[in-house]
Amino acid sequence: MTSDDAKPPRPSGRPATIDPDAVAGLALDLFAEHGYENTSMEDIAKAAGIGRKSLYRYFASKADLVWGGSEPVVEASTLAFGSFHSPGTPDGGVLAGLRAAAIAGVAVMPDLSVTRGRLRLIAEHPELTSRSYESLAPQRERALAFLVENGLPDSAARYLSAAYLAATFEAWMQWAAGADPDPTPYLLAALEVLKVPLDNAGAGQWKH
Repeated sequence: MTSDDAKPPRPSGRPATIDPDAVAGLALDLFAEHGYENTSMEDIAKAAGIGRKSLYRYFASKADLVWGGSEPVVEASTLAFGSFHSPGTPDGGVLAGLRAAAIAGVAVMPDLSVTRGRLRLIAEHPELTSRSYESLAPQRERALAFLVENGLPDSAARYLSAAYLAATFEAWMQWAAGADPDPTPYLLAALEVLKVPLDNAGAGQWKH
């Protein structure tokens, strides 16, 4: 045996691959089994077979595990918004764009049952519900940009983007509370209440 043969193989130095969606799904299972309050980040890391430091690189807190997974939805909504650009005719293009963006996220969610579990946890825990404004900020800002790009004045665009997020979030929560497999009808029904200001001041006539 040569000296080279006696040497142990050198580690590659690469960290173990982590699937954030899988870890979040596992965390939701633990929350369902043991309770959200009774499950620690250490419990989640141990169950996932990873170190706490690795877990914290992806999720800063238990709340992030519940609220995570929104990036594909934001990306899909952004692409949908990009398909509707009609300056000067905000009533038609704007509402069509909002509807398309609202339902675009449904198709990119890998597992709607995981989404339902996340939303039910959010509904049950005020500390999670209180994070909705912060967690939905990327979607709200993209909706705001879309509305301004399509001719709405800034103040009206801010009102409408806030209403859009509130209506769609409530639609998701109502869907999660039931057993229907598809959230799309809930989202479309929620958007029926939205109106677009037609005058430049954003405070005159409104149109469905």
